[in-house]
Amino acid sequence: MATMEFIQKRISGKEKEIDKLTKKLARIRKAEAGGWDRNNPYLYSESDLRWCLKDLEAAQEALAKYRAEFQTASEKAASRNVTVILEFLEGWKARSRQFYTESFSKYIKAKAKYLERDRAYTKWVNGESRNDPDCQRKEKEFRAYREQFKATWSFLAPYITRQANTETHRYEEVLMVDKLNKDLDEEANRKYDFIIQRTNAIVGEITDASGLSVGAKGDLNGYIIGKKGRAKVQTIGAGGYNIQCFHFRTLINAA
Repeated sequence: MATMEFIQKRISGKEKEIDKLTKKLARIRKAEAGGWDRNNPYLYSESDLRWCLKDLEAAQEALAKYRAEFQTASEKAASRNVTVILEFLEGWKARSRQFYTESFSKYIKAKAKYLERDRAYTKWVNGESRNDPDCQRKEKEFRAYREQFKATWSFLAPYITRQANTETHRYEEVLMVDKLNKDLDEEANRKYDFIIQRTNAIVGEITDASGLSVGAKGDLNGYIIGKKGRAKVQTIGAGGYNIQCFHFRTLINAA
């Protein structure tokens, strides 16, 4: 589901659209009352009236839809009140922020080595014959190295931008911390909703979450009691080859 901020922007947009269409409709109705000949500087016609009414109805339906989405999102936000789950997700966000921050520092060092190798390769290849077998081999090797470099750091790409350094007067790559935090907050909300929805499907409405606890490794474990029974919650670490950021998988089963 879209964020409340995004939905609110959609609502504002539709409200402005409806206001414009309403004013346009008033002008068209005025032209209609004059038989389309008087008070009609925009040369409106019956076709304009039909399309304006159609557009206004569509905009009103969309506005009602967005307002319903906002109400649902508001209710979900208000329901995110199980302290131990919030504590678990705050820990996850903190570890994720640390991972991205440390990875960015490693990326900057790796990028410096990459650029150094790129300059050396460019200088070498410009002095060689393009048809020389050794030149072709090294070109293939460098292309593979370049693609591997891009693939290794691709997970950072959405959070890197170029920014002017006032001291060096050069543009440098920086980590967009605000965007990272925003995405982590949204993902934490999705994870919270998943835990609650999965638990509700098993035990119904939650009546007691005091049996849950956050372990030393930041994992969430224990039992949740609901009107229909009890569920066991267990988080297991997931990581390994080609998984950049160590994360947890939450398992919820009837107990």
